[in-house]
Parts: sequence; structure tokens; C-alpha cells
Amino acid sequence: MAGLGERWVRFLRLYGPTPRNENMYDEHIQRSAKRLGVRPIAFEHPVETQILELLRPGTERARCIILTGTAGDGKSRLCGHAWAALGGDEQIWSTDEVYYEMSAVIAGRVRIVGIIRDLTKLSKDGPFGTYPEKHSLLAAVNKAMFEEDPDRVFIVAANDGQLMETWRKLPASAESARAYVLLENLLVEEPDPASGGVAFFNLSAIPCATLLDLSLDALLSHEGWQAAYNEATDIGFFSLNCPIRRNYEILRQPLFQSRLRALFELLDHSGLHTPIRRVLLLLANALLGHPGVKDRLMMPSDIDELQVSNTLHLSDIHDNVFGQNLSPARRESLEIMEFLSRFGIGHETTNRIDNILLFGAEDEVLRGYFTMLVEEGTPPRKLAELRTTRASYLECPESDLDGGHPFLASLVAQRRAMFFRIPEELAEDLRLWDLSVFSRAGEYLVDVVQPLAQGVRVNRRILSRLVNGLNRVFTGMLVSTERELLLATNLSYSGSGVSQLLEERISVAPKRQERVEIALEGRMPSLIVHLDDTIRCRLSLNLVRYEFLMRVASGALPGSFSRECHEDILAFKSSILVALGSLRPPDERGDLVFKLLTLNAAGEPADEVIEVAHA
Repeated sequence: MAGLGERWVRFLRLYGPTPRNENMYDEHIQRSAKRLGVRPIAFEHPVETQILELLRPGTERARCIILTGTAGDGKSRLCGHAWAALGGDEQIWSTDEVYYEMSAVIAGRVRIVGIIRDLTKLSKDGPFGTYPEKHSLLAAVNKAMFEEDPDRVFIVAANDGQLMETWRKLPASAESARAYVLLENLLVEEPDPASGGVAFFNLSAIPCATLLDLSLDALLSHEGWQAAYNEATDIGFFSLNCPIRRNYEILRQPLFQSRLRALFELLDHSGLHTPIRRVLLLLANALLGHPGVKDRLMMPSDIDELQVSNTLHLSDIHDNVFGQNLSPARRESLEIMEFLSRFGIGHETTNRIDNILLFGAEDEVLRGYFTMLVEEGTPPRKLAELRTTRASYLECPESDLDGGHPFLASLVAQRRAMFFRIPEELAEDLRLWDLSVFSRAGEYLVDVVQPLAQGVRVNRRILSRLVNGLNRVFTGMLVSTERELLLATNLSYSGSGVSQLLEERISVAPKRQERVEIALEGRMPSLIVHLDDTIRCRLSLNLVRYEFLMRVASGALPGSFSRECHEDILAFKSSILVALGSLRPPDERGDLVFKLLTLNAAGEPADEVIEVAHA
């Protein structure tokens, strides 16, 4: 029998993007773990303690528990842990039934606990425990949600869309309609006075960065890795040249983890959620990805073959993180890979970065950068190939091959690696985030997200630049003012194009109840325009909008980065104008007064008053 190290790597492969999607179901993972004799990747879910607390004898009130989110968020695993915590038999749970039932002491007395493991699999016909069919079971769930002291409580696991669709299709009744409204309110985080009997957990609201932290810790601390070191051979599995070992040791590096975490934080602040299952898929692919093996995921038995064919170096964690070991079709079909591809890591660059890659090996000024960022982290075989293709490119940049010279293609991969290798102390000097589509992403995290999370105000410099960007979109002109928000329209009232009819100036600094600030609302920064003590207009400041406004403030045309963002900002202007209209007293004079906005050579605004008398 193979050692624990080899069995662990074979098991880890099941989490990866295999054609059979073996990572789709927790039940399959658990069976494979038992068959291979390894401990599955496990960690305490961020909401697990809260859920188990609701099921204790001393809890304040017996409640139904609704677990929702996207596929892979850990709903089935949480149901299994709840079953075990209540004293349920593990053998019964492993039968893969949809509905389970047992009695337990909750909130001071014995109650029946029903667990719907996966609402999607709940067929129309039963029986389900004591319930003859689906509708009678869900009618009991409805009843329990609104009882003060129910004899039965339920745990229901369902994807968010399926949850609402199922309740929408229930037979018409006052209780079903009431339950539908309650669940809808809880899903969109609206208060509902009838929610006392329901504990609602939307697992998709848990930050991706938190899930990455938990997954990394559980994966990297697994005892299978130490066993792999113990089983290492001279030239085969887990040897010094083994790409699985090399990828594992890179993944353990704090710098690599911090860069990967930064990308996940940016996903959170772009409104993109990736569940636990996909985080583990990404990490398994990062460690085991190789374009030349079966399913493009390595097994221990592949290492000897790859050694013979001199292709060990084709497995590179910096490429695997973005799915470059996979076929384009497979890569595009995986949501987590598609999310990360939006950053364009490696496809963007600077002259300095490319000069290091092209001339750093010989240039005295650049030599230190080349050694640190290229040579020290690259396998010898890959480094030799890079030197050969680089020399060929410098001698003859033209190529008869489709797609240009091979060295140009290798530049993208080298830039990806540099993104993970540039030390923090050189990040600003080498303009790290210029290797991404979002060149202001680092600034967004450091100067906006982190201060707000710590309860600190965002630097006035950042707010000023955002206001400048807003003014340029609001007016359609190259305005330079940062002290006031300029609200302007045009004669077509479309809001787009050049708007020279000045409606109002709103002070950025506190003045007469007006002010503009950046604050945290939930976990997302928001730009808030205060018009008086009660009326406020909010713009959710996600990563894309931040990048857009900063680019516009630096001189970019509004439509050059994101047409959607441009429309969002114009809609924000319209909402402020509507709010202002509710504050203005009606004009009882008969004259029309216009303020025509003009700019001087420096872009500073001035307004010319034009009065039109009624005939």
C-alpha cells in the first residue's frame, strides 16, 4: 500500500477541476477519504458555532435554521455537523437521504428536529419521515417558523434561488405567502418583525478572503505533507525537483499568500463571491496543475515520467493559480478562474518591468532585480529555456510562427510570477499593480478598505481625487476643482455629454449640513453625499468604480474604461438632483435663472448667471 504522503496527494487531486467533478459533493469526498485512509480537509465554518449554539438545551428560543447561498458554500457539511452535535448516528447520515429526523432537547425541552439536507433534491413524492410528500413537509416548516414555542424545528439547506423558487410554488395559503415574504426579506437583509422564529444564514455573505484564509490553513497544515517529505525519493515523488513539492513550498510563502489574499479581497470588493468548494478547487489546481498529464492534474506516479521527458518545470504555481495548465474551454468554464482572469495579471506591464525581463541579465542597474525576481524563483530547466528564447528574440525579434516570437508569450507568464515575487518594500517603486488591469487596486486596499475597517477616516487626498473624477463625469468637462461637487445638466436633460447648466454646488468639507465623505456600509466602502441632516445619497464604491473615478480624475475619458461605470455615475448624479429638488422651495418668481458653467485655462469652474424674463 502506498504511503500516507502519496495517498494524500491522490486525495487532494479530487478537489481539483477533474472532468468527473469529484469535488461537487461532500458525500463523495468523505467516502474517498475513508477509502484512501486520509483525513479530509476540514476547518470550522465561520457560522458553525452560531448554528450549534441554536441547537443547545440552554438556548433562549427554539428556531428554524435556514442555510442558503451558492453551491459549494458548505451547507451540507454544516447540516452534517448539526446532526452529529445533536447525537445523530453517523451511519444514518452517510445514507445520503434528503430528509433526516430525530428528537433532541433544545431550549429546555424535547423537540423533533428535521433536517432537509438539500432542498433541490427534495422530490415531490415522499415519504419524508412522518410526512407523506413534499408539500406537507414544507407546510410544517412554515408552521414552525411562526410558532413561539414549536414542537418541531427544521434545518433547511438550499441555494438562494432554489429557496425562493420552492416557496413561490407552494400551494396557495396565508402561511405560505407569509413565509415567502419573510424569507425574501431575510435574503435581502430587510428587517421583518416576524423573523423571531427563524435563524437565517446566507453563506454567500461570508468574505472570499476569510474562506481563503481558512482553506489555506487547513490545507497547508495537513499531516499528509510531512508524510510526503518522509517518503521523498532522490529524483521522484517529493524530491527537490518535484513540482508538487516546489508548488507546495511556494504556497507556504507569506508573500505569495498575501498577494493571493489581496486578489480575493478585491473579489469581495467587486461583488464577486466564490464558495469554499471553488477555493479548494483553485488551491488543488495551483499545487497539482500540469499541462502534460491526465486531466492536467499531477499524481505521484506522474513525477518519474515527467522527469524522463524533462517537463517537470511546466508545472508552475504562478500559472496554475490562473488555470493556465487547463484548456481554454475548461478554464473559461470555471467561475473562480474567470473571476481571477478579470485582473489581467501578466497581460498588463510597465516599461521598467519589461526592461528587467529583457535586459536584466546583463544590465548592471537591473541585474539585482533580475536575480531576485526571476533567477531565484525559477527552476533551472525553465530558466535555461527563458535564456535561450530571450537571446533568440534579441537577435531576431521577428518570427515566422503564428502568434509571434515564443519569448513574447513567455513574458506574460514571467510577469505573473513577478506579481507574486515583488517584495512589499518594492511594490510602490516597481508599480506592482500596474501588472493588473486595476492599477489603483493596491491603493484601494491600503488607503480605503483598510482604514475604514479599522475605524479610521480615509485620507482627504483620496476623497479629493474621487470628487474630481465625479465632477468630470457630472459636467463632461475637464474640471479641476476638488472642494465642491458640481451638479450640472444640459438642455436635453439626458445627463450625458457636456453639462453646462449648473444646478448646485455641494461643499465637500462640512458646511451648512452639507458634506461628502467615504464611509463603510456593511463591508463595502460608500461615497456619501450629505445634503442635510436627513437626506443622503450613496454610491457604493466597489473596486471597478474606484478605478474608473481615479482614471477619470487623471485625465482618462469616461467611456474608455467602463461604459457601465459611466452610466452608474450619471445615475448617481440624477439621484442627487432628485434629492435636491425635494429640498428646494418652489420658485414663485416669474423669471427663469440659469447658471452657465465655464472653465478657465486651469480647469477651475466659474458660473455666469443668465436671467430670462417671461414675455
